[in-house]
Amino acid sequence: MSSTTTTPTSSSPVTPFSLPNTSTTSSYATLSLHKSDTIRLLSFPDSLLPAFESLVVASWPPGLESQSRLDQSYDFKFKGSPFGYYRSQQHVGGIRLLRNVLAFLHERGWALVAPVLCSRRYTAKDTLIFKQVGDGQSLPAVEWLGLAPLAKDKLRVVYDAPGVRLSGGGGEDEHGHDHDHLGVLITALKKMLQGLDYFDKGGWSHDSFEFELKGTPWRSRGEASVKMRIMLMRLLETMEAHGWRLYTTLVQRTGTDEDRILDTWYFVRDKEKAREVTFGAL
Repeated sequence: MSSTTTTPTSSSPVTPFSLPNTSTTSSYATLSLHKSDTIRLLSFPDSLLPAFESLVVASWPPGLESQSRLDQSYDFKFKGSPFGYYRSQQHVGGIRLLRNVLAFLHERGWALVAPVLCSRRYTAKDTLIFKQVGDGQSLPAVEWLGLAPLAKDKLRVVYDAPGVRLSGGGGEDEHGHDHDHLGVLITALKKMLQGLDYFDKGGWSHDSFEFELKGTPWRSRGEASVKMRIMLMRLLETMEAHGWRLYTTLVQRTGTDEDRILDTWYFVRDKEKAREVTFGAL
């Protein structure tokens, strides 16, 4: 097993990789997360790598630290810690990065088969198994939303779309349509949490919304754990009512030997259906 690494200086861009003469007959490929800062691609076509590089550089403002080939796989090592420990301040950026990666592969016909945990190490994160659909044709156009249970009592919603205001409030276009889609969803989620006596408070930060919940639902036991699971079912019902369906859940952050990491949930909804659901509710 060999590796060739290119590490840029602080004043120079990442050196573009060369495309080695390798090939694979597998229709499957994997994307795995390593340490707190690395995405590893295995069995994706080399022709995908330049566009993937552009995507992740645009999605993670600190940029790339280095790129390297490891046997048949290819590593992208980031500056900072997009997949860092559970109290990392960069977790929202990591959610946006993974969301954009999922969208990138979806647009190029790579359907997610399953997220799997392949290691017993407490720092392990999921490996995503993909299969190419047909001859690489794109899958139906969707938009994306990330939802992350955090700490013992928090739930953060991360959603970005062109023209969407993130701080709530009114405002209509020339057709009288409110474009604050996230505000509509946040209101519905708040109502659901209030109905279960879970809502404590919430606020906007990092261009996303974080709910703080009563009690410690992510550490609950006994009857409290039953209530927590009811909340998860109501959450899915609320998301579905607004056109969202669960695409995958995955472990993307680094845990400790005392704290297990909760899944981050990624939702999708058809772009045309999004307009019908949101505007139809007004």
